[in-house]
Amino acid sequence: MAQTGLGTALRTLRERRTLSLREMAQLSTVDHAYVHRLETGEKTSPSEELVAKLLKVLKPSDRDAEIVKWLVSHPDCDPDLVSYVLGEADVSVDVFATAAGVRHRGNARPDPATLIVRVRRAFEEDEE
Repeated sequence: MAQTGLGTALRTLRERRTLSLREMAQLSTVDHAYVHRLETGEKTSPSEELVAKLLKVLKPSDRDAEIVKWLVSHPDCDPDLVSYVLGEADVSVDVFATAAGVRHRGNARPDPATLIVRVRRAFEEDEE
């Protein structure tokens, strides 16, 4: 199954904490197989309670926690964009969510960095 934005975010945050799937499962009281299914995209709709358990263990920044919560209801988000944004702490949740919602003509989707620059530019133009 294809990777999802949520799966990418959960795996990234888990790896930042240097936790194995089993350690994460033990600390969160969520079955390790279910965490694996979320990370691989096999499962895509965890409950708010389950996400809260995982976030408690992952201890992300407020911004990263907001991104994870946003991803729960947006399963079609580009995993590459999620990965890029989690590595760039200066990208706000608003800029991320807008970039994730941008639709593209044709087959070529801009790389995440270019997309973020374009969205920021649009935000700046709106402020003028």
